[in-house]
Amino acid sequence: MKRIHSQQKTQRIAILGIFFSLVFLFLACGLFYRQIIQHDYFLQKEKRQNQRRIILPAPRGNIYDRNGKLMVCNRPSFDLNLYFDDIRQEIRREYTLLTQRARKGNDSIDRLRLQQRARENVVERHLALANEITGRRETLNTRTLERHYRESLPLPFTLLSNLSPEEYARLINHLPSPSPLHIATNYHRFYPYNNAACHVLGYVTFSRENTFQSTPLKTFQCLRNVGKTGIELAQNQSLTGTNGEEIFSIDPSGFRADCIHKTSPKKGQDCRLSIDIDLQVAMEKELEKLGNRRSGAVMIDVNSGEILAMVSRPNYDANLLGQRITPEIFQKISESGAWTNRALQGVYPPGSIFKIISSIAFLRHRISSWNDRDFIECPGYTKIGNHTFNCDQLMAHGKVTLAKALEKSCNVYYYLRSQICGIDNIIAEAKRFHLDRRTAIDLPFETERMLIPTPDWKEKKGFGKWFPGDTANTSIGQGYVLVSPLQMACFMASLAKNRTQTIPHILHDENHRQDSSPPIGLDNGD
Repeated sequence: MKRIHSQQKTQRIAILGIFFSLVFLFLACGLFYRQIIQHDYFLQKEKRQNQRRIILPAPRGNIYDRNGKLMVCNRPSFDLNLYFDDIRQEIRREYTLLTQRARKGNDSIDRLRLQQRARENVVERHLALANEITGRRETLNTRTLERHYRESLPLPFTLLSNLSPEEYARLINHLPSPSPLHIATNYHRFYPYNNAACHVLGYVTFSRENTFQSTPLKTFQCLRNVGKTGIELAQNQSLTGTNGEEIFSIDPSGFRADCIHKTSPKKGQDCRLSIDIDLQVAMEKELEKLGNRRSGAVMIDVNSGEILAMVSRPNYDANLLGQRITPEIFQKISESGAWTNRALQGVYPPGSIFKIISSIAFLRHRISSWNDRDFIECPGYTKIGNHTFNCDQLMAHGKVTLAKALEKSCNVYYYLRSQICGIDNIIAEAKRFHLDRRTAIDLPFETERMLIPTPDWKEKKGFGKWFPGDTANTSIGQGYVLVSPLQMACFMASLAKNRTQTIPHILHDENHRQDSSPPIGLDNGD
């Protein structure tokens, strides 16, 4: 009996040993899986919990004219910032004091509200000190403070922005040392020529838009300059440069602890425009003589297609937009209509310059020639259908050849010859010079509202059928025809080099030449 009992006991011990061995093996496999197989996963999870990343924006590149004259650069500005890391102890003491007062007064204790009030009191004291030193009267926006605390705790909270040189000097001399208040250097865009070429250059806005690559770390981004219009937008990627970054550890409360990694930002690439700033300023002054009339002008290099000057009136001082656009500034520019680049975005009836298009159509379809015996009589008016069409200034030009029609801008000549040529041929000629589409300039927001009207277009718009009078008006660049100043500048450049297309450029390229478009196609005699 003893032997049997001993054998049973040995079997139970063996079974128990096997059981514990299996449990140990299971735990060992689990530990191996967690520590080795899932090592990267838990490492990333630890980083997400304990580390934060701040993107440091790079200074933007400069912009120069074709001769190397500086048109846009960065100018330093100074802000007074406060880091919550540096005032943690103050906030705790203030919270303790507020809690004690609430208990003494037998008030109900709302911990979240007391914590918020403690932060506000501490920040207001530092703001009061800054106001006393600088002479300002800034007040604390508590909503902005709390939003910053919830969403951007690792970033500095700005108490005073855009310090003047005098305010900067006072703070440097009178801030206690050490102090949780720090003066930070930022950069804003500066335009040495003020309003000259403001529409070409464009402007920037401040943004915290997410532009960084995907990362396991929670990432914050300081305010950075982002191109909004003009070349600032068109070349934004190259002007922006390479951002830097700072990675730091945080404590359980979310405050910064130690800096783990830091790379400095690299300035953006410089940009060289085809604009000649001296020509630009001269053209600006000429258009100023027109007063507040809304107008646009373009000067183009015939051979290369480079834009030498582009002016739009009214305009604005670009330096007003170099930092923060106030509602007052925005409203003033909006009311004046200065946001629009009329050389690029405005469309207007081209008027008598369109007679060149009609003349080419007449020549190509043998309606007119340069022969002196090929003329019409201009009594100062003509009748087409039931309407009388007057010549320019009601002037009778007498015998008018094609050359004289161009020289004197005789409307009657084009009224009569357009009836023979037909609207389809005139339209086809305008389209051959690409007046019905964008020029493809390397600037954003070029208009698409240009219009070379056709009989089908008029009917679809509900304006009725096409009349001979519509053809007459179209032949002199009136009626429904709409083009931009830039389009007409490109047309004249094409005409000067006997080509049908000129693609304009705002970026300077010394080696660029254009001659790939088809020739106009007139006979040698024409």
